[in-house]
Amino acid sequence: MPGGPRGRCSGLPGQRVQPLTREMLGWADSVLAMDASLREVLRAIADDDVQPKIAVYLGDCELPDPMGKDQDAFNACAVLIEAGTALHVGQPPQ
Repeated sequence: MPGGPRGRCSGLPGQRVQPLTREMLGWADSVLAMDASLREVLRAIADDDVQPKIAVYLGDCELPDPMGKDQDAFNACAVLIEAGTALHVGQPPQ
């Protein structure tokens, strides 16, 4: 992440941040939130037809936020993200 710990989670070169819009939510095939509270924020932004596409990334298990923590916390979060990928793409993590 830019300005954050380096290693497994080091951000994307040329990454640009922009505000999330209803149009972006409508464009997406699915919208995945780190936790239930963020899912509710996304639902508040989204139009009614987008609501079914919004889910918590790990289902009932919330993804911990590693911001402000050490590299081990970022690495542990990355492992959970990689493992959770199988829930959304139908393939086991490698």
